[in-house]
Formats: sequence, C-alpha cells, structure tokens
Amino acid sequence: MKASELDFKTQHVIEQLNELGFEDTEDLSYGELVRKLAMARALEVDVTSDQNKWF
Repeated sequence: MKASELDFKTQHVIEQLNELGFEDTEDLSYGELVRKLAMARALEVDVTSDQNKWF
C-alpha cells in the first residue's frame, strides 16, 4: 500500500474515532486504530433492542 493511501485511510479512521468521542489516537498504528474503531462501534449497539438480542 502506498504511504499516501495509508495516510488517507489512517486519517479517515481517526476522524471516525473523534466523532465517537475517542481523542487518544496519537502514536497508534493503522491496525490499532481500526481495532479501536471496531470496539467503539460495537459499544454503540443497543442490546436492549429486540433486533439486537443476539449480541
């Protein structure tokens, strides 16, 4: 992957994390940022909703 493409992807993930309230993104690799974003999105699931009971 080109460095500029990775920078673009990394910046996009950081922006998504910032929207979810996560500000501590300094010195994390792209993979670590993606895992943190996945965890943040999982925490957003409303498990009390009937359609999400499988969580």
